[in-house]
Amino acid sequence: AIPPKNLSRFILNSLVPTESHRFRDASHSKQLWPIGTLLCILSFFGPTTFAVELPNHSDLEYFEKNVRPLLAKHCYQCHSKRAKDVQGGLLLDSRESWLEGGESGVSIVPGDLDASLLIRAVRYNDANLQMPPVKSLSTGEIAHLENWVRMGAPGPDDVDIAPLNEPSDPIAGKNHWAYRPIVPCAAPALNSQDTVASSPIDAFVQEGLDRKHLRPVRSAKPIELLRRVYFHLIGAPPLPEEVETFLHDESADAFELVVDRLLASPQFGERWGRHWLDLARYADSNGLDENFLFREAWRYRNWVFSQLNEDKPFDRFLLEQIAGDLLPYDSIDQRDQQRIAAGFLAIGPKVLLGNNEKNQRMEVADEQIDTIGRAVLGQTLGCARCHDHKFDPIPTADYYAIAGIFASTSVMEMRHMLGQQRLMERLVGLGAQGGSMDDAYEAYWREQPELKKKNTHASAALKALQQSTDEALAELLTANKEGLSELASDPKEPLEKRIASQQAFVEKLTAKLDNAPKIPPRAMSPMDVDKPSDEHIRMSGQFDRLGELVPRGGLKVLIDEQPISIQEQESGRIAFARWLTDRNNRAAHLVARVQANRIWHHLMGVGIVRTVDNFGRTGEAPTHPELLDHLAQQLIDSDWSIKSLVRKVVLSRTYMRSSSFDSDNQAIEPDNRYLWRAHRRRLDPESFRDAMLSAAGRLDLKPMESTVSYLGDQATAVGANKVRRRTDFLCRSVYLPVIRNDLPEIFQVFDFADPQTTTGNRSKTIVPTQGLFLLNDTMVMDAAESIARRILAEVDINDVDRKIDRMFDWILNAVASDGERESMRIFFRQISDQQSSDSPGHRELYALAMACHALFASSRFQFLE
Repeated sequence: AIPPKNLSRFILNSLVPTESHRFRDASHSKQLWPIGTLLCILSFFGPTTFAVELPNHSDLEYFEKNVRPLLAKHCYQCHSKRAKDVQGGLLLDSRESWLEGGESGVSIVPGDLDASLLIRAVRYNDANLQMPPVKSLSTGEIAHLENWVRMGAPGPDDVDIAPLNEPSDPIAGKNHWAYRPIVPCAAPALNSQDTVASSPIDAFVQEGLDRKHLRPVRSAKPIELLRRVYFHLIGAPPLPEEVETFLHDESADAFELVVDRLLASPQFGERWGRHWLDLARYADSNGLDENFLFREAWRYRNWVFSQLNEDKPFDRFLLEQIAGDLLPYDSIDQRDQQRIAAGFLAIGPKVLLGNNEKNQRMEVADEQIDTIGRAVLGQTLGCARCHDHKFDPIPTADYYAIAGIFASTSVMEMRHMLGQQRLMERLVGLGAQGGSMDDAYEAYWREQPELKKKNTHASAALKALQQSTDEALAELLTANKEGLSELASDPKEPLEKRIASQQAFVEKLTAKLDNAPKIPPRAMSPMDVDKPSDEHIRMSGQFDRLGELVPRGGLKVLIDEQPISIQEQESGRIAFARWLTDRNNRAAHLVARVQANRIWHHLMGVGIVRTVDNFGRTGEAPTHPELLDHLAQQLIDSDWSIKSLVRKVVLSRTYMRSSSFDSDNQAIEPDNRYLWRAHRRRLDPESFRDAMLSAAGRLDLKPMESTVSYLGDQATAVGANKVRRRTDFLCRSVYLPVIRNDLPEIFQVFDFADPQTTTGNRSKTIVPTQGLFLLNDTMVMDAAESIARRILAEVDINDVDRKIDRMFDWILNAVASDGERESMRIFFRQISDQQSSDSPGHRELYALAMACHALFASSRFQFLE
């Protein structure tokens, strides 16, 4: 293990060219900065650790959807803890077991198909090793296992994943903790004599600490707490003057006032709206086979932001997204906002080409059911499409009860796209004249090919008339009559009059072609089909193999008495959405638990239920079940107010705790599940970018509308389309284009949510590519240079300490220590000596920009304490 400073020197001596690359010249051409010097600066701010936390969300998603059901169906009878006689000493019901293997050897070697005995067995290539023994798996099943091993054989750690007997029984399933009604529980009385609980939250947490013999660490320092709450509530750092005001405010409610101001800020809705967009699989394009642009998706995005700023009750927030297009309204604006909200159902990815219409209808419904199941209920409903759920109390009949509701909903329509009529996302006109404007727009493009043809004939007819002979006129009348005006086609009229009439006819057609209507204000929105109906169970999930007809409804495990009442002529979306949030039933209690857990997850770093999208049997149990129920009940009792619950959590002592280390606690409980300290967390890519632009004085806080309006119908730069999405906007990062299959580079590198699916817990990786991005990205270098120019415009060129103060103030919200200050002075002197031939102003700009760049790359900037 090489000490950090020596490591930097080693890298410098080994890899960096002897000739130093120079800073950008006056023409602003980009040149490489001296990497070795930058690494040396970074060493002053602590060691850099490169590690990967696996598996990530998408890998676990693949396991849950494609591998777990396969293992349950073909393997667990002989290779699980519940098997009567475990064959070959091989268990496949936990990640630890399948990595360990059995009597024949290692069953799975992550990433290596040939070395994995399981893969050799299912391929049937070895006569002595063939599994399952009775009948081989299908080609598709084997491919799923092979893909899974290539991924590294991901799976949940330390969880028994074998199925129970009759796991899909909804009556027996009611006993699972997530499906039970909330039982109000008073905050516990504490035994700890030296602990004061400021809220019921602290009492519940302290009880868990006492039970584990843990002592909470100190409270966070004021600047740590301020920076934390700013990023958590609005996704950006405090300004220097805001830091100064807070640190000098000695009143007892100083922090409370900050919290209330942040909750009232427009940036709150943007920050917390982005959390919801992760769940709603928001994107500005379709993705999949035809990555067409979702030109109007931004309206849904901005609706989410505005509703969270208004603190719309969460039950109404859900209702409008599931059934907004069906709800009554008092004004055109309210109607339009509700239609925009229902875009939640339309914004998912869809296979557009070569898909049977009936199959596509079921595929779209499945994607919507899976999204609502994970985002709202914390359930893997999609697993019950082909068979009864292998682990949770969701029979296939319940899946198709919900499928009937969404299969009775249309989110597609024939529209003009790339010069032809295609089945695309459904759009509706907005405003009082929106419907007629939308009809006129689509009619123009629908009729344009015929109009062009008619105009060509009319021009030919005009030319024939102008050069007419009796023979030409006769031929014109029989062969090209559709291109003639009424008067021009009458041979009894004088030729001059006929020519004038035809000329006017051609001009009219040309003007109509040349005056295509502008794209009207529209929104993505669903509608009920003409004849809503119940759905048949699809045998093995195949759309054309019909089984029993199932009445539309909900999950039996969450229904105690009366089923959901759905009228024959309705899809049932309104009834379904109201059932989800009716505080008198189990469904609403589960919804409240899931949402309360998400709020806790975003504020504390880890959910009370760590598997935030899975509250089923294969998810993790809550560490503090009484606290979870308390928070869920608080959410319901506050009329489903998100802001109210956020406020309660951030004003608790638990939230205000430091992230400092304690060796005694670490020895007892290293995972910090019981919250003896705060979790140290890296900034997400949006906050990271916004913080850099804010420090540079360049962040534009004005809300944005579309940031993809300049793109063509194809969202990606493929084929003849050479236009690619832009990322040079100075807006907040939540407004940057989210093109499926072409995310902004900073999003790709720093674990942005996968826009193809619901993501409640983003992947968290620390990998070398992130360091390389920070070293070489133009935006990072520009931000560093902008800060340097700001400092030089404000501070005397010879006042080194003042320059260091401004750097630390703007970038880290911190004061440089004596050691850091001396390190910076040494660095500035070295740069000055190396660049002695440059003008003093250029030397100072170069050195300051380098130092700012280093601070951006430091852990102190990237991580919240």
